[in-house]
Amino acid sequence: MKIRTIMVLLIMALSSAVIAKEGEKSASQEISDVIEAFRLSIIEKDEEKFHDLFYDKSIPWISVVPDKRTGSLPSQLGVQPGSYLQFISWIVSTKEKTEEKFWDVEIITDKEIASVHFKYSFHIDDYKSNWGDEAWHLLKTADGWKISSVIYSYTRNPVPKPKKI
Repeated sequence: MKIRTIMVLLIMALSSAVIAKEGEKSASQEISDVIEAFRLSIIEKDEEKFHDLFYDKSIPWISVVPDKRTGSLPSQLGVQPGSYLQFISWIVSTKEKTEEKFWDVEIITDKEIASVHFKYSFHIDDYKSNWGDEAWHLLKTADGWKISSVIYSYTRNPVPKPKKI
């Protein structure tokens, strides 16, 4: 009888732990939410939502334009520092529809820091303006996951954007 009671209590305790874990989001799910918030803030031109995704205003934001890199060793040509503040400011100021699309997303995390790598394309209205690979570093804060660096390759569409009639 005692063994049966102990087994029932043990099963109940383990079941409670499993149920509690199911209610929590995993770090990867939380980071996926950051990626989606990034995407939506561009579409919605929501500057405040976009700002809230970043650790602070001085994070590295660097693009690399492969076509401008020459020689046997990559040159500094084509390495273009910028900022997320400039990026979202442009997004908000343009009257055109904007969207960044993501795929092949890979998330590596120890639940304190994370690295995210993905393919992207950036669209202005229905025109695919540029594409490449993008990588972020993130860290877990009291306010959730925050982006602490962004680096991306940038291949411009060689076909000009169609003129509006």
